[in-house]
Parts: sequence; C-alpha cells; structure tokens
Amino acid sequence: MMHTELTSTPDRQRFVYIETMGCQMNVYDSERMGEVLSSEQYAPTDDRSTADLIIINTCSVRDKSEHKMVSMLGKLRPLKEHNPELVLAVSGCVAQQEGEKLLKRVPHLDLVVGPDQIADLPVMVRNAREQRSRATATRFIHKNDYEFIEAQAPADGRVTSFVTVMKGCNKFCSFCIVPSTRGREVSKPSDKVVSEVQMLVDSGIREVTLLGQNVNSYGLDKRGRKGVGGELDFSGLIDRIAAIDGLERIRFTTSHPMDCSDRLIDAFGRQPKLMPWFHLPIQSGSERVLRMMRRRTIVEDYVDRIERLRKARPDIAMSTDIIVGFPGESRADFEQTLELLRRVRYSSIYAFIYSPRPGTAAARIEDDIPLAEKKERLYAVQQLQNAVTAKWLQSFDGAELDVLFEGPSRLHSRGQKSNSIVARAVGGPPQLMGRTPHNVKVNVETTDFYALRDWPGQIAKVRIDHVGNHSLNGSLVAFR
Repeated sequence: MMHTELTSTPDRQRFVYIETMGCQMNVYDSERMGEVLSSEQYAPTDDRSTADLIIINTCSVRDKSEHKMVSMLGKLRPLKEHNPELVLAVSGCVAQQEGEKLLKRVPHLDLVVGPDQIADLPVMVRNAREQRSRATATRFIHKNDYEFIEAQAPADGRVTSFVTVMKGCNKFCSFCIVPSTRGREVSKPSDKVVSEVQMLVDSGIREVTLLGQNVNSYGLDKRGRKGVGGELDFSGLIDRIAAIDGLERIRFTTSHPMDCSDRLIDAFGRQPKLMPWFHLPIQSGSERVLRMMRRRTIVEDYVDRIERLRKARPDIAMSTDIIVGFPGESRADFEQTLELLRRVRYSSIYAFIYSPRPGTAAARIEDDIPLAEKKERLYAVQQLQNAVTAKWLQSFDGAELDVLFEGPSRLHSRGQKSNSIVARAVGGPPQLMGRTPHNVKVNVETTDFYALRDWPGQIAKVRIDHVGNHSLNGSLVAFR
C-alpha cells in the first residue's frame, strides 16, 4: 500500500473522535484509523466538542445508515463553525460510494476517505489542517498490490478482538453494494493472520473473531477454486490459529452458503476452540427470490449444510440474515421464508426491509411492494423468530455453561473504578458480562469488587438462574 510519508513533527497533542456505524469490519477499520493517526499525536476522545478531528466511519449496506450519517453531519456543522480548525472526515462504505459528491453536498466536510486509503489518512488530515484543503481518496488498490495495515496491541484491557482475514467480495448479489464499496476479495496472508493473533494473545486477548465479507472464500484468490496454490483454505487457517497457546476461543463472520465447505463443517466437530456459533445468511426462503437476488443458493442444499453442521456440533447456534419486501416478492414467496424459519429454528436472525442501493442490479427493478406491506412482513418475521429464540434461550435455564468474562456489564460499565462507591451509584452489587460458547451474553453479580479487575479473561462455569429476552443471568459456580 503506497502512501506519502509525513515530513514534520506534530506540534501538540490532538484528539480524534471516531463514530463507527455498521458491521464489525468497520469497528476493525476504526481501530486501524486510530492507530495510524497516532503518528500525528491524535489520541481518542469520547467528547466530540473537544475533538480536533472527527471521523464518521460509515456503512452503506442499507439506507438507514446513510440517513444517520447525513443527520450527524448536520449536527456537527455548529462545531465546525465554532472551531474552523476542526477537521471533519467521512470514511467507510458511503465515502467509497459517494466520493467527491459528498464534498459538494456537505460544504463543511473536509475529507472523504475510502476503506482502501486508511494508510493515507494522517497525510490527508495534516493537509486539511495546515492548508485548509478538501480532498477525496477513494481509489481501490489492485488486489496484487493491496497490503493490510498491521494491527497494534490493544491497550484498553479488552479480552476479545476482531481480526480481519480478508476484504472484499466477488459474489455480486443483486441487492448488495459491498463489491462496489469494498472491492474484490483479497486474503490476508495466513502468516500475517497468525502473527496478528499471536500478538493479540500476548497482549491478553482470549477470543478472536475472524472477519471478512465472505470468510468462507478465504484463500481462493491465492489458491483458486480447485485449491491449487500455496495458501491455506479457511478451515486450514482456523487450525493454525487454534494451535496458538493461550487463545481460548475462535469465532468468525460473515459467510456465504456457497463456500461453506465440508472441511469447514468438519472443523466444528474436530476443533474445540471453534465456538458453536455460525452466522450463515440465506436472505429468503424462496428460490425464485434467491434467483432474483443472484444468491445462487438452493434452499434444500442450504438446509442440508445446516443439518450436517448440527451433526458435527449438536449444540451449534445458527443465525442468518433475512430481507423482506425484495422487488417481486409475492405473498407465496414470503410464506416460504416463514416456513424456512420454522424449519431451521435459528437461535437468532437479523431481519430487514429491502432498501435499494445505488448501482446494484436490484435497484433497476421496480420496487412494487408497498411500504406498509413490507413492514407487516417484517413484523411477522420478527414475531415468529422471537418465539423461537425465547424457546431456545429457555433451554439454558438451570444449565451450567462455560462463560468467558469480558468486563463490567452495561449497567456498571460507566464506572471508572472497581469500588463500592461505583456500585452504589449505579445500584446494587457489580455485575460482570461474559458470553457462552453460543455467543449469548450472561450477566453475573458478585460481592467481590475486585472481580471487575480480576475476572475479565477468565472462563468460569456459571449456573443460569434467569432467562431474559436476549441475555441470561447466572451465578458463579467455579473458575476453570
């Protein structure tokens, strides 16, 4: 990745506020932006009013995120008027999608930076600050020249972390803008992935989530569909990572059913560090709609993969994405989606109303379903799934589960110190949050105020005493 070197020394400590929208990949990218900006002596802040640089890291998968970005840019205008030296930037997928049009649309915006240009961010910010220049950087780097930014050891005490293993997508589903905003598939060399995970484990990380727009196709850009070449496939990468001492858990997201190989299915049975949680988007239960979506997925083949996954790992928790109201989706098509939900019985789903994305094939199809009907279908999907999820969660009542503690629960996360004053301020004894192997949050109360410091990173057996709508509450049995 080519970028201009900085030539002068920063004159003072500055602060950057990064607003992250969208997927886990954006969270990972925001962390890399914060790291490369440290060369300009930018430190993170949670207070926009004190920031010298504000970055909105955007998502364009659905139009709701774009509307949120536009609203936030409007709210930031008074800050820019009050402090003309404030640098305001938009990054991520909307930046890639809109490019220079964003600068024309928003006069107080300084920078538009695509996902491939994060390494150039320090130079662009300096030029914007010192020369009052406005700039756009949305060029895709050719896959043969692309280099992944090296991650740094986290200093915030976290025990879980994201690790990008590839970027881009080659599938071109008719509704999806990702190939236009993230480019073609590029796999991070496996040696670099393993080195990054080792660095994270050495810094205290106990669980990693491997990220990519389609992690199942990892290595295919280096190996080809027939596996020819020197790079690992995704299951081989998981095995290498699992061999790292001190790493307790591995997860990954997101996947395409086409590339859910037999070797990956087998990995859930043979690899105990690979957690029993798999997000496998289907989008619709109607093959007619799937053809219009260019998903190249046959429902029966998809269900067969899930049955084999459950045979390899009987306790595996399956989740998926569902789009309702795709152009041309009939009532019969929608009923097939409901039937698929009843048949598969996912632990959870992410359901959305279809929103046309600029430049996609589906955007050229007449959107012939009234919004009221789309909302009715979304409600029906959510109600059905809520009942299935509730029954699944109820199956954990009274069970003893292995929980990896991550830190204070949301109730107590506002406290800066582990003491009784903090506990009384937020009401009652402190709670810690962890996750089961199935990726379900568990809150555990403790009278030991040092637990807020000592428990994160440890795995303990927890008895589930109460089942909520989306999480569990339990009591400590014993540490492993």
